[in-house]
Amino acid sequence: MAGGIGNTAFADGEIDVEAHPLIWNPDNRQETKTGDLEWAGGVELTSPDGDFGGWSGLSVSADGSRLLAISDKGRWLSGRLLYDERGRIYGVADAHIAPMLGLDGKPVTRTKQLGDAEGLTVDGDDPLASQAYVSFERAHRIWKYDIANHALAAKPLQLLTQRRLGRLAFNGGIEALAWHPARPGKDDAGLVAITEDTLNPRGNIRAFLAEGRDFQRFEVKPHAPYKPTDLTRLPNGDYLLLERRFSVLGGVGMEIRYLKSAALTPGALVDGPVLIDVGQSYSIDNMEGLSARSDGKGGAWLYMISDDNFNPIQRTLLLMFHLPADTMKRLHGAPKSAEATEIPLRGSQSAGAPSPSPDGQIPD
Repeated sequence: MAGGIGNTAFADGEIDVEAHPLIWNPDNRQETKTGDLEWAGGVELTSPDGDFGGWSGLSVSADGSRLLAISDKGRWLSGRLLYDERGRIYGVADAHIAPMLGLDGKPVTRTKQLGDAEGLTVDGDDPLASQAYVSFERAHRIWKYDIANHALAAKPLQLLTQRRLGRLAFNGGIEALAWHPARPGKDDAGLVAITEDTLNPRGNIRAFLAEGRDFQRFEVKPHAPYKPTDLTRLPNGDYLLLERRFSVLGGVGMEIRYLKSAALTPGALVDGPVLIDVGQSYSIDNMEGLSARSDGKGGAWLYMISDDNFNPIQRTLLLMFHLPADTMKRLHGAPKSAEATEIPLRGSQSAGAPSPSPDGQIPD
């Protein structure tokens, strides 16, 4: 299959990755459920490869066998997930790493301005046999990569840039990105995109519903001090929003909100219940990537990966949780009024002034 793990396009990028098991709560080793999520294992990943790290976006296949990740230094990571006899994640095999390419076919890794990849989503069940969509900060844009046919050597198709989206915070652009398939009888497949730290005049987080090169806006209510880092679509069509916080005194923190799909409409102010809110006493780090898949019983398996910032005192963690079917059913059935408030739109596109392209590689 094109784009598979055994494809020769991956040969030069094979790397060794070691996994070290984690205890979810070192202060209470018996804790198996926190908030609405059940712990399903986790590992700290290390590699002697100097390019390993900075993972900011994650996609796991529907069968849980493979992963695709992106780093904020413009690299891909692919691999095969390993599980123990209890179904808990314990490692990554057949790992490959490769530079993401730009419109000119050259690696975007040559500058931080071009290579700051933050959000990842795919349009199929297998991220290595799909179209991958990547959002970038600094030089703000969303690119589409044909991974299915060109593997990690794919060149991008440009979808949206800051010239269209309006002015975004330099280091607070689109971090959270998720694919939504077409609804029955409609041709409306596209993307849900949420910024990390770009607020509108009302103090809400800017967000977009994109179909190709067209988009409409909505807003997400901030949960300070948390900021969005990723978004994933659940098997029932709703979404989970991953958020993180950091301070010198408080350390790192992680929160996940449940957002109903029906609430994500143009002009809406969206919020949702918190499923989990934990701090550094748990086995977390700078959690930035989130992916979900069905458990086959009405619930979902969740995967999270951390960005170690290539900092020796931080870690690359790959965590796994279970969201039970009864919890998903309860959350999906919550009244819409609790999740969204309609706000008048001033037009479907933001009119913010464009920022100059760093080197002419990103024309509109």
